[in-house]
Amino acid sequence: MFKRYPLSSRFACFVLIPLLLLIAAGYGYLRRSLPAIDGQPRKMAVSGRTVISRDAHGIVYIEAGTDDDAYFALGYAHAQDRLWQLELERRLAQGRLSEIFGRDTIQQDAWMRTLGLYASAASSWTHLSPEAQASLTAYANGINARLAEHPVLPPEFLIMGIRPEPWRPLDSLAWSKVFALNLAGNMWDEISNSVAAQYLTGDQMQDLLGYRISLKSTGLAAKTPVSWLGLQASLQNNWKLGGKYVGSNAWAVSGKYMQGGQAALANDPHLGLQMPSLWYAAQLKGKLLDAGGMTLVGMPVIVFGHNASIAWGGTSMMADVQDLRVERINPDNAEQYWHDGRWTNFGARVESIGVKADFPTWLRAPREPVKIRVRTTVDGPVVSDVIDSLEQPMALRWTALDPDDASYEAFYRLGYATDWQSFREAFRGYVAPALNMVYIDKANHFGSFGVGRIPLRLAGDGQVPEPGWDDTYRWTGYIPFKDWPQTFDPPSGYVVSANNKPVDDSYPYFISSHWAPPARALRIGQLLKERIDSGTPLTVADFGHMQADTKDLSASSLLAYLKQVKPANDKEARALAPLQAWNGDMQQDSPAAALFFVWSRHLGERLFANSLQTFWNRSRQTAALDKLIVNAGYDRILAALTDVRGGWCEATGERSCASILRSALDDALAELARSSGSDPSKWSWGGIHYTYYAHTPFSKIASIAPWFERRVPNGGSPNSIDVANAMYQESDGYRQTFGAGFRQIMQQGSDGVFRDWLMNSTGQSGNVLSRHYADMVVPFRNVDYTEMKQAPASGGHETIVLLPN
Repeated sequence: MFKRYPLSSRFACFVLIPLLLLIAAGYGYLRRSLPAIDGQPRKMAVSGRTVISRDAHGIVYIEAGTDDDAYFALGYAHAQDRLWQLELERRLAQGRLSEIFGRDTIQQDAWMRTLGLYASAASSWTHLSPEAQASLTAYANGINARLAEHPVLPPEFLIMGIRPEPWRPLDSLAWSKVFALNLAGNMWDEISNSVAAQYLTGDQMQDLLGYRISLKSTGLAAKTPVSWLGLQASLQNNWKLGGKYVGSNAWAVSGKYMQGGQAALANDPHLGLQMPSLWYAAQLKGKLLDAGGMTLVGMPVIVFGHNASIAWGGTSMMADVQDLRVERINPDNAEQYWHDGRWTNFGARVESIGVKADFPTWLRAPREPVKIRVRTTVDGPVVSDVIDSLEQPMALRWTALDPDDASYEAFYRLGYATDWQSFREAFRGYVAPALNMVYIDKANHFGSFGVGRIPLRLAGDGQVPEPGWDDTYRWTGYIPFKDWPQTFDPPSGYVVSANNKPVDDSYPYFISSHWAPPARALRIGQLLKERIDSGTPLTVADFGHMQADTKDLSASSLLAYLKQVKPANDKEARALAPLQAWNGDMQQDSPAAALFFVWSRHLGERLFANSLQTFWNRSRQTAALDKLIVNAGYDRILAALTDVRGGWCEATGERSCASILRSALDDALAELARSSGSDPSKWSWGGIHYTYYAHTPFSKIASIAPWFERRVPNGGSPNSIDVANAMYQESDGYRQTFGAGFRQIMQQGSDGVFRDWLMNSTGQSGNVLSRHYADMVVPFRNVDYTEMKQAPASGGHETIVLLPN
């Protein structure tokens, strides 16, 4: 062998075989970063025997003698399965991403430092009960107990060359502030609106946005900070913070309409999709605590789930809880702003951001820390300093920065609530994020409760930045707790929340100007009413079918308009034929759904982008105008086509509506031919649309991205119950980066115990070597469920036993 193939033999002996052995050894070493299920009890800082079990899906069941031991065990389990995620969450909240990712994340770090989430968390800590504080401390101790075992770290730590620091209770509270930030996007709407108001006519604003805006009262300088939207895009795309109509679906139905005679609840929160999911399924049983459902990694409580007496879900209320304030500067002293009839000094502090040297780091000198000066006013931090140096700085007023924010206490108390009254009382000190909580209980009651501080304003509606020097725009307080929106056992037999307006016009307080389109709520109500009117009891399976529903009611009007287009040739006739019988269902296998979505996208671009190019240069358009265009729904496209006042198209010529409509069709047919072939019968929405679970940071490294990220073909649309956005990627199709993070259905069983069917969007583990890293991706896409068992954590489970030191 060596004589016949000397070079090949030497290569195999000295290169290939050693390389394979090295890979095998490395794989074996990294496998040790997974939870060790060796059956050996472990001595820990628990007060009694505590059992952590995992089922076939990796779902965790904890049984402990005390509640604090249960919280400890959850921290330990989170650290076993999601250690890299915990590290990223903490660094994001601290503003310390640049220490590991370099200069590309300096602006994100500066943003978080400016918000001052840790100072706010420290203030919140002092307003928590001793019991709530103890749960956070126990959880932190559980994470640190895992670190104290000096485990082999997941691959991300080894590749990035870092080790995790001990976890602190404030890390959990700061992460809860980031979660609140995720659901509060009002300030970005104000920036986007202020851009639109400078470059669109009133009629164009009405067509494109659905409302009109005036900047006359704000005193905002002519230079609008368009570059703010670049930061927003980075936060949304890279760190999954925010998004259009971030929220959820949730509904509850009276037991009289349910099979089995017990009320039932369905919930599926919508957030930016990532690998792994933000959520982690767990069942916690202590001395008094007996709760299960979905936890947020980084926090010890069941956020959405059930205890022995009640079950709850939630959606974003879409409340306007942020205001940007344009401050007036003293012309003789730039360190002062006008407040309460006098010049007042800015608060100021200096933050130092560590920055990793550019690659290759070993060949470069360490970077000097970046120092930023953070200014504050009575309204809040001067956030404009992060983006632009404006003559008139803007401060952020945000409820989550209130010093007495005790929101964590509410979710802690939910674990022990027993009825509607104690459920409501749990939220008395709750601040942010503003949520619509949906409720059922063992007594067969059901309802919804809007929770969170919502500001009262003498003037203004939060549409644009407002003058900070004018006291009429200041907050005068909050909607009183007794007046928070609520519904209990309504005659309809059900409640629905889908980020739609939760109150009618008789409600005496202003909540928001930016509700989600009503299509999802209407579709949920439509399906429930159809079944109730039929006299056939609803089942848990029906709830599952509803969560899988991809019909988009918002498409109906534009679809009817597009159906009027006559084909110009046989090619167009074959492509357009499926639209005639299509009902707006964005199913994965639908050719009509593919054509409708692609045609609508090109139609919006030709109507809006081409018309508005003349208003400002292309770089600004990329940051601001494109965002408005992408977010324009089907109703806005139809308004532009039919409302001649907006001037989007003309009666005749190249800019006629008919010409634009046909040119957009040509664009769509050409795109689909390139991506899916020339035969329209082989087109499908799932053939060009896929759910994308990105990994941070390795989705940005092409050579290893396939190992860490996941993609799966999917259906759905932005306004279907099964929510799915679709961001067009050149040569890569339509990428869904936003949707349900988990799905859950709960109903009391005949034995009086709540049954819980759920499925996470990715998997229980954040370790790429685990079989539970992505084992839920396909079942989740297919809207399959697993039942969370209520039995003690024993028998047939992978089990870890913790014993007192």
